[in-house]
Amino acid sequence: MTNIEIKTEWVDKAGEVMEVLHVDYDKDELRFKWLNNPNRTKERVISIDKFLRYAVPVVRAQEVSDKPEPVKENPAKPGQQFISVWDGESQLNFGQSPNLQLSNQDWLEQGMHAKTVKFNIGSGGLPPEVNWEDHCAAIAMIDDKPAKALASILLWGSDTNWNWSRHFDEVVQYLAANMIERCNKDKRAAPQACTHSLPELARLMARMVLHFELYELWDIYTVKGRLQFSGIEVKASSYTTLWVRYQRQIMDDLIDMVCTADQYISSYRGQLNKVDDNA
Repeated sequence: MTNIEIKTEWVDKAGEVMEVLHVDYDKDELRFKWLNNPNRTKERVISIDKFLRYAVPVVRAQEVSDKPEPVKENPAKPGQQFISVWDGESQLNFGQSPNLQLSNQDWLEQGMHAKTVKFNIGSGGLPPEVNWEDHCAAIAMIDDKPAKALASILLWGSDTNWNWSRHFDEVVQYLAANMIERCNKDKRAAPQACTHSLPELARLMARMVLHFELYELWDIYTVKGRLQFSGIEVKASSYTTLWVRYQRQIMDDLIDMVCTADQYISSYRGQLNKVDDNA
């Protein structure tokens, strides 16, 4: 396993500087925070392996930036469904972004899939072990519908047998509503040369942010390519000037949803531990 120095500064794929706060090699967990982004002040906990797939030391960042960035423009028609992954795009990165990591995700994933389902009923008077039903209950106990929908996607979205379009749309609707509220507060209307109404533009942008973050596509497309992929009929220059800040706010909302889900799951897991301790 790679030895991670606490004093080393790291940078993620978006160029954001990250600081490692603690590394637990026994649990394969790492706690970190972003240094220069005031909208991302909360500490995150993810597995060491996932962190190393997403971040590189600052001293190596220049080597990464010197490499030519592949540009992948997709000729698909606007409005095509986002749930299906495009040909040539791998699902290996699905849900791997540190922004979307639940602190208890490794615990949740234990025994959650069909191949590893086990009914642990306990024996010898001992309490039952935590099983897949407990993990499912941890998600069910999330008392925030958008956060619950997002947590469900992060846990089961890679299962090709599960249609998670309803959960995807629920998250998009929540993110879009937040953007519309901000635009109204800023007295920002949709661009005059744009065929989209403000609600439609907000929906398309929210859908783009969620999809691109789920599959980590940001560094594959140019701004123009992202807009074309997403069916957003706004000039790249106008988008960068006027709308990209709303994109960042949508991303911040997405991270807040992960934190909300984390709080409920941690609370439920704590209750399970108390039951075990008292048994």
